[in-house]
Amino acid sequence: ERFLATKFGTAKRFGLEGCETMIPGMKALIDRSSEKGVTNVNIGMAHRGRLSVLCNVIRKPAEQIFKEFKGINEELPDDWSYSGDVKYHLGTSFDRMYPDGRKLHLELLANPSHLEAVNPLVLGKTKAKMYFEGDNDGVNSMPILIHGDAAIAGQ
Repeated sequence: ERFLATKFGTAKRFGLEGCETMIPGMKALIDRSSEKGVTNVNIGMAHRGRLSVLCNVIRKPAEQIFKEFKGINEELPDDWSYSGDVKYHLGTSFDRMYPDGRKLHLELLANPSHLEAVNPLVLGKTKAKMYFEGDNDGVNSMPILIHGDAAIAGQ
């Protein structure tokens, strides 16, 4: 985040200042959940701290994040998701392999401007994953909803 503040000083950013412990907390939550049998995690969150979650939790390459800040996508030049949309609306997914052979699919869903609108999408996607995988007890899929401004209690 410090690099982005220096390199892209005029770009609008929503840093994680004041909530830095969220990253190791999310990593611990996800790792422990995987140990307990979770194989799919869907995450929905607002803008604050999103880049740190993309890079440090989901493990989206920093190089790709920087290219998105510059508006560059050399791999998919006709990809509509790079049409000038706010960088904080972008999502990604990643399949994590653990040393003991466990597999975990992580996904941070793309977020619209109305921040809470992503919440039912995360829950619906998680429920659909449970349905199609025959996970009737809900032990293999986990939704995570994060609102960085503590407003979720009022929703």
